Order: sequence, then C-alpha cells, then structure tokens
Amino acid sequence: MASSGTRPARQARSRATQSKILTAGRRLLAEAGWEGLTISQVAGSAGVSVGAVYDRFTDKDGLIHAIQREVLDELDASLLAAFTELREHPELPAGELLDRAVLTLVGLLDGYRALIGAFLLRAATDQQLRDRGNASGAVIENLFAELLLARRGELATADPETAVHVAFRAAFSAVMWELMFSRDAGFTTEISREVLVPELLAMCRAYLLGPTTP
Repeated sequence: MASSGTRPARQARSRATQSKILTAGRRLLAEAGWEGLTISQVAGSAGVSVGAVYDRFTDKDGLIHAIQREVLDELDASLLAAFTELREHPELPAGELLDRAVLTLVGLLDGYRALIGAFLLRAATDQQLRDRGNASGAVIENLFAELLLARRGELATADPETAVHVAFRAAFSAVMWELMFSRDAGFTTEISREVLVPELLAMCRAYLLGPTTP
C-alpha cells in the first residue's frame, strides 16, 4: 500500500480504471466540495464498483490526496511553461512583463478555482494536503521572483529581492482568498473580479516600478 493513500495500478486496465475514478472524483469535488463527495458517488460516476475505488485508494482522503497531486502537477507544469515563455521576451517593458506575470498567475489559478478552493479549506486539518499545496506555492513564488528579478535594474526599490516577494504575496494572497471564499469572505465591500484584477496590477506596478509608471 502506498503511504499516500493510493494503491499503485500496475496493469494498463487497472490504470485506465484509476484514471476514470480520478476524473469522476475531480468533477464531483469541484461540484460538491469535500463534504459533499462520497466514494459511492465517485464509483457511480466513473462506472465502476465501490470495491474498485477501494482497490486503488485507501479511503476518501486517499482519493482526495491523489486528485490534489494530479491537479497540482498539472498546474505546476502549466506555470513552468507559461513563465518560461515570458522569459523569452526581453523586449517587453518591465511594467508589461509584470502585468503578464500577474495575469498568468490569476488565469491559471482560476482555471482550477473550485478544486483549489476545496483543497485549501480541507488543508486546514490535513497536513498532507497542506504540504503538497505549499510545495506548489513555492514553485509559483520562485517562478514569479526569477522573472521579475531578472529586471531588477528597472525596479524602483532599494531592495528588489524583498520587494518582488512582497508583491507576489500580496497578489497571490488576494487571489487565493477569493478562491477559498469568493462572495462569502465577509468583506464589507464586494469587489468583482473585473475590478480586483486591474487594481492588483496597478498596486504591483506602483510598488515595484513607481507610481508614475504608465
């Protein structure tokens, strides 16, 4: 038995069944959250028996851990590809590069909105989920920092290293908070995504490049 809660699928047919279970689990987790997902629902949606699910995953937590690994592996790969592409455009002004970095971050996280929200809420009581989520957070932060610090000479700050990480955390935290709670965050003023994202861009530009940067 794998310590992660997943029993390795060794044969092609077994791997195909495992893939169907993970696909069904992802969809149901996005729709109903951790509390609303059951093994029987996943089995029914995947077209397999409940026993087939337990043959491959120790329990509901084991299935959720496997879904998280699959999702975050995808996200990490997408982020790496996107930021690698951004590094190939030295002709871009620093302000536009910063905008693209934040928009890339927001767009990719938004693509996994419901699943990431479910992982974040459950991670409060699940160390394994928290550790894997933190690992992806570190990947994102390092990619963002490496991209912007390559332009450190264009940054209007005496300490570019600290400033870039502060800017990242401000933008990342705002997006992750919205992913977790959306309209249920309890803020006194509702700010739509259409307003929030441009304001995040303006904030990061002003902080890193100076308030007069066009």
